[in-house]
Amino acid sequence: MNGPSGMSLRGFRPPPPRQRRAKTANSEGREGVEYETVFVRKGKGTTLALLFLLLLIVIAAWGVLKAVQWGREQLDPPGAQGAAINLTLPPGVSTSGISKILEQYNVIPDARAYEWYVRLKGAPLFQAGDYTFHTNSAVWEALDVLQAGPRYVEENIRIRVTIPEGLTVRQIIREIDETEGIPFSGAQFEDELRMQHVVSNYAPSPSAMPPGAIEPYEGLLFPDTYYLGPDSTPEELLTQMVTRFDEVLTRLGYGAAPQTVGMSAYQTVVLASLIEREARVGSERAKISRVIHNRLAANWSLGIDASIIYVTGNTQLTLTDLQTESPYNTRLVKGLPPTPIGSAGEASLEAAMAPLPGQWMYYVLADEDGRHNFSVSSEEFERDKAKCQERGLCG
Repeated sequence: MNGPSGMSLRGFRPPPPRQRRAKTANSEGREGVEYETVFVRKGKGTTLALLFLLLLIVIAAWGVLKAVQWGREQLDPPGAQGAAINLTLPPGVSTSGISKILEQYNVIPDARAYEWYVRLKGAPLFQAGDYTFHTNSAVWEALDVLQAGPRYVEENIRIRVTIPEGLTVRQIIREIDETEGIPFSGAQFEDELRMQHVVSNYAPSPSAMPPGAIEPYEGLLFPDTYYLGPDSTPEELLTQMVTRFDEVLTRLGYGAAPQTVGMSAYQTVVLASLIEREARVGSERAKISRVIHNRLAANWSLGIDASIIYVTGNTQLTLTDLQTESPYNTRLVKGLPPTPIGSAGEASLEAAMAPLPGQWMYYVLADEDGRHNFSVSSEEFERDKAKCQERGLCG
């Protein structure tokens, strides 16, 4: 049988039925639709996203770990306890006041951490007085010292030794002799110096001083107030003074002196001692520092008479004094003296590391209060020097 087009129906295959979603009957007998499940192939984007998420988790965990470690170190710094240090806590001082004192003297790393710890754990009642702490202590170790009480309550004896800024070792020895109640003499303190048991981390050893050095400990005995007991020894005072010196230099960044000011830490201390003797007005220290730095950089002689006075002992210099052959004669010899010429205070030590920017090459007294006129050129200096001489301030 033929169709309308004449095509035979033999072997004819009807087209497959169009795919439809299967219908199912629900529980009520009505037909429902069974939806196809769609599969999403995982590509590179999905893998990268998972890796990025994992990286964020690792970074967050590392940050938390570092924060916990930092917090722990603020409460308990790494390493063993450092040198003993005597501190006086005044009557009525607050927790905040104590924390700042302990941080200032490097007993604890951070005052805020101490205060938070005290708020959480509480602090012992304490008496005002003298305490012996140790540098690089944990907060709870400092609190143990407070709980134990002042060092000299029972004896009711406290010997105060005050060393002013700018003194030489010889003058410090005299101060010790003149201190009432001190259990040793200046000569015994000097004997302790000569034994060279206590040395600074920022100075050559006493046996390796620069040529021409007069006193190995010059400038290394930090000027401050120290407290001793009735049984204290010369070594105890020397240890306190040198330890305090090193602590101040560490805080001021003297370990980086070669990078900061282009000279060794010890040379910078020498420079600070010159500032101490030259600056009579505190605000001029950084400016005098700049003059000294500029003259050193220009390879000029410093011309600082205080260094000549150090070696001659004469405060009124004569022409003969000015011609003294000595590495301390900064009129004749270029560069710094071989050692400090006295004990610089913290302000002068700071100025030596942070000279004020400027091109000044000269300074000369301007008034009786010790202020100076600073100048760049020799013409300006001669003008200022003439005024100084007119006022009777310069020779």
